[in-house]
Amino acid sequence: MLTSSLGAQAWKVSHGKFEKILVLETFMGRTKLIQALKYLTNIGISKLVVLGGGNLIGEMMELDLIDEFWLTVCPLVLGGKDAPTPVEGKGFLSKKAPHLELLTVHQVEHDVFLHYRVKH
Repeated sequence: MLTSSLGAQAWKVSHGKFEKILVLETFMGRTKLIQALKYLTNIGISKLVVLGGGNLIGEMMELDLIDEFWLTVCPLVLGGKDAPTPVEGKGFLSKKAPHLELLTVHQVEHDVFLHYRVKH
């Protein structure tokens, strides 16, 4: 797991299931994100699961760094102009928007788990 020192402490207390937690104080912003990914490559990590908010996911999608995408649909409707979305940031026009191919659908009670591959 790659996070800040504050994030590392929070994850250790609440989950504690990561084999290794790597701390990088500031990796937000395009240059820092790319530096973080280069660092992970240099230590032998070639696949990465990103648990992030809409800004991080938006930036990674803009840089074409995401190969697969998982979405969970829950029976709860949130909205409004300040509501978070899965992909934040500048957004994409329809011609340049990443297209997804549905790989699997899995339902557990009222939640639906969607697994997509990003078409490059």
